[in-house]
Amino acid sequence: MPRKKLIRTEEFYYHVTTRSNNKEWFSIPLEEVWEIVIDSFDVAQERAPANVSQFVLMANHYHFLIRTPNADIDRFMYFFNKTFSSELQRKSGSSNRMFGSNYKWSLIQSPKYFANVFRYIYQNPLRAELVDKCEDYPYSTYHYSCYQKKLPFPFVRINHLENDPAFINEKLESKKQEGIKRGLKKSVFREVRQRNY
Repeated sequence: MPRKKLIRTEEFYYHVTTRSNNKEWFSIPLEEVWEIVIDSFDVAQERAPANVSQFVLMANHYHFLIRTPNADIDRFMYFFNKTFSSELQRKSGSSNRMFGSNYKWSLIQSPKYFANVFRYIYQNPLRAELVDKCEDYPYSTYHYSCYQKKLPFPFVRINHLENDPAFINEKLESKKQEGIKRGLKKSVFREVRQRNY
């Protein structure tokens, strides 16, 4: 299947995700992977500045929302994933490919959709039953935001959403989750509703 044509914009946020090769867990502890994430953001920000509004690191993938003032999401992601992959290889002692494919992206143009994707991303650890509340997951910008810790990389806080833990932690019904998940596969995000026949 051909790769979808990149839409470059400085106006809207992108949801971006990358999964490890063969969906295997990262071979080093997550706290070490988190340190690599921080270094990777520093390298990418120097070369292609961007506004990151959230980031969640899971055991074999990550999600984030990012806006690129210079409409160069591809440059930022090149430097971010290149650094991330190289450091993962070095620290794990592996010469294998670290990520299963190129990053996947979806443009979020609607404020309503943005709020739903925002919550969906932060609920990754909740859906995996790693925590009871999203703010308790340590490898998430929401944890830093809720506990007023200084984030180790530049972060654009979305106050009306970050300040509403009831909204962030409100569990999405499975149909809604599936609709968001399928919508994030599109170039421009649109929730996909399941039809009842």
